[in-house]
Amino acid sequence: MNKLTSSVKTLAIPGMLLLGACCTVQPVAVKPAPAPVVAPKPVVVPPKPVVVAPPPAPVVVPKPVPVVVPKPVVVVPPSYNDIFFDFDKADIRTSETVQLDKIAAWMKANPNKTIAIEAHSDMKGSNAYNIALGQRRANAAKEYFVKQHGVDASRIKAVSYGKEKPFVGETGDQSLNRRVHVVFE
Repeated sequence: MNKLTSSVKTLAIPGMLLLGACCTVQPVAVKPAPAPVVAPKPVVVPPKPVVVAPPPAPVVVPKPVPVVVPKPVVVVPPSYNDIFFDFDKADIRTSETVQLDKIAAWMKANPNKTIAIEAHSDMKGSNAYNIALGQRRANAAKEYFVKQHGVDASRIKAVSYGKEKPFVGETGDQSLNRRVHVVFE
């Protein structure tokens, strides 16, 4: 048995080696699995806070306030603008000063206005005499405004027409022609 054993041994050892070589699993080169693709973490931008404006305040329309515009104080020119004189006189009658005072009040209330005093005479006498008489009457009225009421003389024009522009003709009441007529300018 020795021989057999020795041959078996001779054959057995290499066979076993062979068998061992065949039976062993050779390591297979395995490619490593690709690294898992990791998606980048999404950048989370916090949303901007939504600012909600408060609802608009209700529109309150104020009640219209009546505008009170003060009326300017204007003294209306007197409607009766004539001052009458006695025959052949240039003195102002006391009864005529009321009318002159009204005109002076208008002039004070209207400091930018002027007046013209137009003097007239009756139909008696010469034209030259009546022009001079009328001028004395116009000057008397002007002087009344200046001295009695302090009206600036430059605001008053005095002119005489004598008997050239009568109020009534030769057959009418001549006392109506002996006058000064005030024209508001």
